[in-house]
Amino acid sequence: MKDPISIPEAASVLGLSAGRVHALVTHGGLPALKVGGRWLIERGDAERRQRQRPLKGRPFATHNAWALLRLASGENPDGIDPVSRSRLRRALALEGLEELGQRLSRRADSKFFNAHPGEIPYVLADQRFVASGISAAAMRGLDLVSGSEADGYIRAGALQSFEGDHALRPSVERSNVRLRVVPDSAWPVVPEGGGGAPLAAVAIDLAEDADPRSAAAGRALLKALRSP
Repeated sequence: MKDPISIPEAASVLGLSAGRVHALVTHGGLPALKVGGRWLIERGDAERRQRQRPLKGRPFATHNAWALLRLASGENPDGIDPVSRSRLRRALALEGLEELGQRLSRRADSKFFNAHPGEIPYVLADQRFVASGISAAAMRGLDLVSGSEADGYIRAGALQSFEGDHALRPSVERSNVRLRVVPDSAWPVVPEGGGGAPLAAVAIDLAEDADPRSAAAGRALLKALRSP
C-alpha cells in the first residue's frame, strides 16, 4: 500500500461512521488489508469511493440483484414474477446499470483466501466456481491478464467443501482467491460452471476492483451494456 489509513481515518474521508466503514470492508465493498489485527485501507480507494454518487434507493435483495444482472446481460432469469421483472426492466431503462451498481451490493458476500499458486488452475476449473472479475476477463474478450489469482461466485452450501478440497486458508493480509458467496436460495439465478458470471456481473466486479486498469475496463464494459 502506498498510503494506508485506518478505519477511523477512512471514515473521515468518506463522511461515514467507523462502524459503516468496517461493514464495507468486511463485506468486500472497500478493499483493505488486515495487519496485526488492524484493518488498513488505501487512501486512494477511500477517496475514489467518496467521489461516487450517493446511493439512490435501497439495495436490491440478493435474488432481485441477480435477476437484474441477468436481464442487463441479455439473459432470461427464471423464478421472477412478472411484476418484479417489469419493475427491474424499468429500473434498468430509467437509470442504467452503471447508476444502479451501488444497489447491487447484496449480490454476494465476499470472502478472501490464500491458496498454493499451483492450486489456482484447479480452483478456476472447479464446476462449483463461477468465474467473474479478472478471472472472467479473457472469456469476455478483455485485454486483462489474471495472473495467479481467482475471483468468482460460489453457492453458500458449497463453500465449506470447496475450501477443504482446494486447501484454502482465510486471508489476513494479501489473498489470491476471492469467493463471492451467494445464498443457496438465490443461486439458481447464477449460471453454474464453465460459462462464467453474467456479463453485467463481470462488469460490476471489475469496476469495483482496486486495480485501476481493471476498474477502467469494468467501467467501459458497463457503459457498453445496453438496457434490455
